[in-house]
Amino acid sequence: MFLFIALTAYAQDDYYFAGKGKLNSQITTPEAFFGFKIGTSLVRYDKVVEYYKLLASQSERASFLVFGKSWEDREQIKLFVTSPENQKNLEQIRLEHLKLIDPAALVDIKSQKVIVELSYNVHGGEIAGTDASVLAAYFLVASEDKDIVGRLNEAVILLEPAQNPDGRERAVNYINGFHSWPPVSDPADREHGSGITPHRGNHFWNDLNRDWLPLSQIESQNRVAFYHRWYPNIYLDFHEMGSGSTYYFEPSPHGSWNNIIPLSNYETLNEILAKYFSKTLDEIGSLYYTKESFTNLSPIYGSTYPDYQGGVGVTLEVGSTSGVELETAAGIRKFSKNLRDNFLISIAAVRAATDSKEVFLDYQKEFFKSALTQADKLPVKSIVFGNKNDKSLTALFLKHLLQHNIEVYELASDFSQDEKQFAAGSAYVVPLRQKHFRILQSIFEENETNAYTDKNVFYDISASSTVHGYGITFAKSKTKIKEGDRITTSPEIKGAVTGRSELAYAFDYYDYLAPKALYFLQDNGIKARVSQQPFTNVTEQGNKTFAAGTIIIPVAYQTLSSDDVYKLVNEAANLANITVYALSNGYSASGIDLGSNNIRVLKKPVVAIIGNGWQSIGESWALLGNTHNIPLVKISAETAAKVDLYKYTSIILSDGQITPPLSEELIRWTEKGGTLIALSGAVEWASSKLLSNRVVDSTAITPNVAASASTQRGGFGRDRLAGIVVRSELNLQHPLSYGFSSKDFYTLKNSPTGLNITSPSNVVLKINEGVLVNGYATAEAVSKLNNKVIIASASRGSGSVVLFGESPTFRGYYLASGRILTNALFFGTNSGGGRERNYD
Repeated sequence: MFLFIALTAYAQDDYYFAGKGKLNSQITTPEAFFGFKIGTSLVRYDKVVEYYKLLASQSERASFLVFGKSWEDREQIKLFVTSPENQKNLEQIRLEHLKLIDPAALVDIKSQKVIVELSYNVHGGEIAGTDASVLAAYFLVASEDKDIVGRLNEAVILLEPAQNPDGRERAVNYINGFHSWPPVSDPADREHGSGITPHRGNHFWNDLNRDWLPLSQIESQNRVAFYHRWYPNIYLDFHEMGSGSTYYFEPSPHGSWNNIIPLSNYETLNEILAKYFSKTLDEIGSLYYTKESFTNLSPIYGSTYPDYQGGVGVTLEVGSTSGVELETAAGIRKFSKNLRDNFLISIAAVRAATDSKEVFLDYQKEFFKSALTQADKLPVKSIVFGNKNDKSLTALFLKHLLQHNIEVYELASDFSQDEKQFAAGSAYVVPLRQKHFRILQSIFEENETNAYTDKNVFYDISASSTVHGYGITFAKSKTKIKEGDRITTSPEIKGAVTGRSELAYAFDYYDYLAPKALYFLQDNGIKARVSQQPFTNVTEQGNKTFAAGTIIIPVAYQTLSSDDVYKLVNEAANLANITVYALSNGYSASGIDLGSNNIRVLKKPVVAIIGNGWQSIGESWALLGNTHNIPLVKISAETAAKVDLYKYTSIILSDGQITPPLSEELIRWTEKGGTLIALSGAVEWASSKLLSNRVVDSTAITPNVAASASTQRGGFGRDRLAGIVVRSELNLQHPLSYGFSSKDFYTLKNSPTGLNITSPSNVVLKINEGVLVNGYATAEAVSKLNNKVIIASASRGSGSVVLFGESPTFRGYYLASGRILTNALFFGTNSGGGRERNYD
């Protein structure tokens, strides 16, 4: 038995480690720890964590770090591998490395260590990453080859086995659950499928590989915080692609390069790595390709964010097996081969980094120096942002900038530009001239630097700016704005109640977290009302004008005592960090009185989402649950017809998968007073079944968009309108725009279509004239966006239908349009056509 185990282990080691020198027998092998040959099954993430900890305990070369936790409470981990001497001085090495980030610091490049990060499995179902990380970690810790040992003196290697622990575990449980002995390679087998929910995303089905700039997810926030502690020189990002493909590594196509990044990143650093990668795969007979697909245009990806931080990020793709082995046109593709390719590429990166250490380090130093001169070339000198009426959104955007290590300062004195007012104490200044200019410019980009042309090929959205998604008020100044103290942490915001009242309390709806306070009150038995017109009332602070959308809590009309009402109002104010005003006079100084019929009782939202549009479901789920503490019931399209829909005040449709029985039931439910909210693919169904019209689809950019699509693998054609930011106008008279004070709005357009709504009272958001703000589209394509309605509502019976022509929650960072979705839950019943309607 022992002989059999030894021979089996030897055969396994020989496949992965043949010709790689002696391995330390005191280090536990992956096979011994996991109990099977690596590549014959999938390793569980929790066991990988244990194995990394074990390696750190068995070797002075390795140390283990937990740098965060996923939504499902799994540890996010790194294994540091370097020489024992370096391990003793890791913090000093890190601090010395950070001098490369400081343009003014003097640095001895030769004494520096090159930092290499190997990061795997950002997409849960791209399974060849984590298992390969086990092989790489073991080899780097156990190798006694003099060449490898010597290289560890010059490098610090960071290994992250799974960037997406929750998605990885979802995939492993499914694939291992259908694994067979012997393996079944037929693509039709369930092992090669994806189950009910997709494996790709995290807990909320968010694509973490597009979250490096938005940082809407906790995993990304933790990862970027760690990234800014080390600034790797090389960052390898391992992925999978179609099973018929071979292996891909960069350089990417020239049309996917961003001119804000120094050319030497693409022409020198990528070429250095490519030579080592090609040599490695040539030696084992693995085919590959380069320069044909994928992108470096924006910093939303794990392979591009490092490019904006003085490193070089590299996309690596191997053809998927979706299990242990899979039939393809080229024959049986084995999981173990994918693991070997990824493992050897990992080691090749270490060789490249150490052989050309000074090239990578010099580049990083010069990168941050050149950021200052590049910023000087732009006319903008300062950016100011903030909204004194929306402290929560201002704080969220400030946090967003600080997460990217952007320099931010207090606004020293009041500032105004383009009819925008910024008050000292509630606004901030960002100097354009700073070492992180390139990532800062990406956040605020309005086509000042990207200079896209028809030669660019886009793999994803072309407008990745986040400021437009947040919807925060900002202005770009061509003169330097006076700065106050530098801000390094988000200031604490405290809620308050101005006094006690036996009549009523009121709070503005301008703050981003006002819905959180409203739902909390309703969930605790408070009957809340909304004012549909402005009024001015007396408070302890004097007369105050309240806008339409103000939430009012009458004290005497509650089933709770005035003491309990006061207690709950205080809790709501502190929960959402808002100010609640005590009112003492029902007779307003101007405008409607507190007993007006234009102040309507609100029902507490009870919300369900139906469908299988997982991205929309996840984004809505995160917005409602994580931000506002509003439960969201998630119902599959297949079972929805059997559910009692009348429990819900609002139903969101995530896609157009509506069965005939469900269609009939949804129509009846809406007519009896429900608010139906249609997203994306569900808009066509809702328009035709509930509004007796269809979505406008007469603006295809060219007659042959599909035919003109790029032949480059993975890229979108130049003629496609994908992910551009355009100016739009918000109808401030509409109930769904409560909380907004400006009609100026930004919309992310992913298609040329609009909604077939003509009545102005039904329009919530519209593109009057197509004005491109960020991203690439031809002038012809942009012009065809003129007069396109993006969000609208209409009545059906006693209920309302709200249509979103574009995603209101795109990737979790379009907070502005997300507020309109939230408004639809509270105010949607009175949003169809503007008719007055009593709430009960």
